[in-house]
Amino acid sequence: MHIDSPENKALVGLTAAEIDALFAGFQQPSYRARQVYKWIHHYGVRTFEEMTNLPKPFRAELAARFSLQTLQLATRQESIDGTIKYLWQLAGGQHIESVFIPEERRTTICISSQVGCALGCAFCATAQMGFLSNLSSGEIVEQVLRVQQDTGRKITNVVLMGMGEPFLNYSRVIQACRIMSDPEGLAIAAKKITISTVGVVPRIRQFADERQPFSLAISLHAATQPLRQSIMPIADKFPLDDLIDSAVYYTRKLRKRITFEYVLLDAVNHSLADARALIKLLAPLKCKLNLIPFNDTGLGFRTPSESKLKSFVDILEAKAPFAVTLRKNRGNDIAAACGQLYAQSAADEKPRFIAAKTKATGMV
Repeated sequence: MHIDSPENKALVGLTAAEIDALFAGFQQPSYRARQVYKWIHHYGVRTFEEMTNLPKPFRAELAARFSLQTLQLATRQESIDGTIKYLWQLAGGQHIESVFIPEERRTTICISSQVGCALGCAFCATAQMGFLSNLSSGEIVEQVLRVQQDTGRKITNVVLMGMGEPFLNYSRVIQACRIMSDPEGLAIAAKKITISTVGVVPRIRQFADERQPFSLAISLHAATQPLRQSIMPIADKFPLDDLIDSAVYYTRKLRKRITFEYVLLDAVNHSLADARALIKLLAPLKCKLNLIPFNDTGLGFRTPSESKLKSFVDILEAKAPFAVTLRKNRGNDIAAACGQLYAQSAADEKPRFIAAKTKATGMV
């Protein structure tokens, strides 16, 4: 596959206004920027030559000055259940992951927003890498474009739950989501784009104040502050009470339901007491609880047995006033939890961890 020269500025992930500014010296009408924007994001073309409503000399000028692709496929693994995991190499040599999950009525892609992550959740493979860099809006959007091209299927649902904490790369993530939801962009319904955060409280409030149309999920994983602190270091900076207050603020401000993600870790967070604490914690909110059996990442945690899972789900379904779903694990045979494939390619990289979080991530 041809990869454009790294010296050429990539146009993927730029708004039409940003493209128009880059075209200032070409003596072309301003609507050319919108045409190029749509060719890239709506039609997913791979070359400027495919932009057939542009003058041929202009196409040649664009090809000499700009690029349409920054991601290079490094590894592709397909599961027996149809899940496909991609390892992409960025222009600078770093790697990120995406996971394509086909279902009967929809196609979902889980995408990355950072290279690595600084937040150090004990059960997460990506967290063990530390933080390396933020992705550009183009590198975020391009994951969806390339997977659509590879599979030949239109993506209907996007989840920013891959490598990284989206709310620590806020402005680029929001721009990428706007392009993905733009009818002249990728034309994915805004409510079908879910941003998942481990609980960056100021950004949750900002997201609500801006009335962003995208769905919000919070990675909860514990119903008490001591347990959350033990597995999620971010709970030291943003305690559970503050996190729930921000979730209440979001649901009241936007009058929308919020999703809580809860990874089930054997002998850690699925007891009767945990179920009761979850019900008490979430009952006042307009929300959904999405239970996720742990996908083994080789970090010492295990998935609860089927009987333990059933007992926990049964308690919640009987007592909780909110919707409860149990997600089916996908791609176990290809290690589809984000970070596992990447780890094989990152031995020489120098990450930054939560101890240096302010400097490394711009955390507020």
